[in-house]
Amino acid sequence: MLRRAIERVREERRRRHRRRWFAGLVAGVLLAAGALAGGLLIGQPELTEPVFSAASGDGVHLTARFLPAPGWTRFDVEVAGVSWGERCRLVVTDSAGVEHEAGSWAASEKATRFGGAVLVPLNEVRAISVRGHGDRELVRAGRA
Repeated sequence: MLRRAIERVREERRRRHRRRWFAGLVAGVLLAAGALAGGLLIGQPELTEPVFSAASGDGVHLTARFLPAPGWTRFDVEVAGVSWGERCRLVVTDSAGVEHEAGSWAASEKATRFGGAVLVPLNEVRAISVRGHGDRELVRAGRA
């Protein structure tokens, strides 16, 4: 009987030790994940300058934020007001008038938002436009 009681005490100690070890492991993983997520958020520059924005007479709205990179430009765009299901292309025009396709999608009922990049330095970006069926320009925003 004494032996059973001693064994029970030992088993309870082992369980407590495992629970503490597991709780420490979970806390460590959560701490590491939080530090990693914070580092990723801090390391991501804001795509805020410059901003191109325009609205067409048909109610199509385009807002684009840019961030320069060596020899290319990152962007974040939001497009709203395009008819549901219409195939759209995002086109960036450089200072020489050359057009660079930067993305495509099928319009939905809600605004479309996405990020990407184009191989044009920011100082050479003159305009950004959304083209629809038959290469029809739906909206265009650019530098004055």
